[in-house]
Order: sequence, then structure tokens, then C-alpha cells
Amino acid sequence: MKKILTAVLIMALSAGVCFADGLNISKPGDFVNYKIGTQRGTIAEGLAKNMLGDKAKEQLTTYEKATDVVQALKVGKIECAIMDEAPAIQFHKNDPEILTILPEPLTVEQYAIGFKQGNKELLEKVNKALAEIKADGSLEAIMLKYKEDPTAAKPEDIDLHKGAKGGKLYLGTESGFPPYDIKVGDGYTGIDIEMCALIAGKLDMELEIIAYPFDSLFMAVNSGKVDMICAGITVNEERKLFTDFSDPYEDAKQVGLVLTKDYKAAE
Repeated sequence: MKKILTAVLIMALSAGVCFADGLNISKPGDFVNYKIGTQRGTIAEGLAKNMLGDKAKEQLTTYEKATDVVQALKVGKIECAIMDEAPAIQFHKNDPEILTILPEPLTVEQYAIGFKQGNKELLEKVNKALAEIKADGSLEAIMLKYKEDPTAAKPEDIDLHKGAKGGKLYLGTESGFPPYDIKVGDGYTGIDIEMCALIAGKLDMELEIIAYPFDSLFMAVNSGKVDMICAGITVNEERKLFTDFSDPYEDAKQVGLVLTKDYKAAE
């Protein structure tokens, strides 16, 4: 796995990128020179550990939410962040003069919904519903809406199918991952939330949303606390060892996020 990740990084970074007061990355080994921040339990954390090697203990800091990673970057606690492309784009839109996304992706991957191993009946039903909302264009419409504007919907706008005859479908998610999972007041919005609400409707079930830190999601589904998990979860071989996954619902990327050249981190 480390050899594959390194090969991907070499291709992605071969051109070299200069940013933020002279920091320079021209090859994967250059990350060893900088303090990196990631969200805890994510693919980004594994990438950072791979790049830093023995220096990870001193130069890698993990945070509960992606928003915490960005705040750490702004105040100078870290020098670069690694995260999924879609939230990086949203953070950049909010602070275009402060944040810069490195031009080449670090990895290319796919998102899917996770299930407790052996829960084949629910997995098959969800795959069928997922195929239907892909085919009729409703999933694409949700993605376009939130990627254009993460505040496009309020929790009360999303039909969770209260009182559905099929009972409750318990969804575990992570609430600080725009545009996929967003906590708004006492409710939730985002691509993953609306997608899973549509799936619940297809199953004639009521969607019940429970938020966890990202690194607790897999334990939640495998212990039976929730029926499925969805929070921009990347499918990889390691996770397949202890979690079953739906068909993919979106292609995704890991990217580097840094301070814009000449921007001074807040004291």
C-alpha cells in the first residue's frame, strides 16, 4: 500500500508547487519538512503518515473535524493540510485570499456507504435504491445543488419520511464535512444526508441521523448502533476487511491545502 501511495504522490507532485512564504513541494519527500494537519481517522491521515514516516509523531497533528484542520492552518499550528477535494473547495470559496489548493490531486478514490459485515439484505436494498436515484438524475441534482452552495437547504427542507411503515433506518454520519455532511442547528443537511433520505424513502423507512467523530463511525456500524454510515467515506482494501460497502456514489480526490503566498498566519 505504501508503495502505491508513494507512486501516486510522485506523479501528482512532479511539477512542484511554491506557496506560503517560500514553502516548496516538488516531490513526496518534501512533505517531511513541514507540519501537516488532517482529520482523524481519514485517508488523509494515512497519506500524511506515509509521507512523514518516522517524523509523523512530531509533524502530524490530527483533528476531529475538517473545520478544525483549516483553523489550525490559518493560525499557524500546521503548515499544510490534506483533505478531500470537495470540502477543500468549500473552505477555499470562503477564504479565497487566505487558502490555496495545490493544483494536482494526491489520490483518486471513490465514496460509498458502509455496512456491518454480513448485512447483505440491507446492502442489496440500498444498492437498488442508489441505482434508481442515479438513473433518474436526482442524486446528480443534489450534488450540483450543494457544491454550488452548501447552504442551499435547511434541515426542515429534507424529507426524512417520519412515521414510514418500514421503521427506522439509522444513519451514522460526521457533521463537519461540507458539502456532504453539515450540522445546522439541531438538524443536518448535505449531499450524504439528502442522498440517504432519498434511499430511506425508496425503502419506505424513516431516516434517523446520529453524528459521531469520523474515527468512531466504523465502530458504530459494526457494533450495531447504526444500520449504515455515510460521511464521504473512501473505499479501500483495509476498510473492506471489516466493513461492507455499497456501490460507489461519487469519485473523489485527496488534495493539499495551504496558505496563499504572502498571507501571514494569525498570531
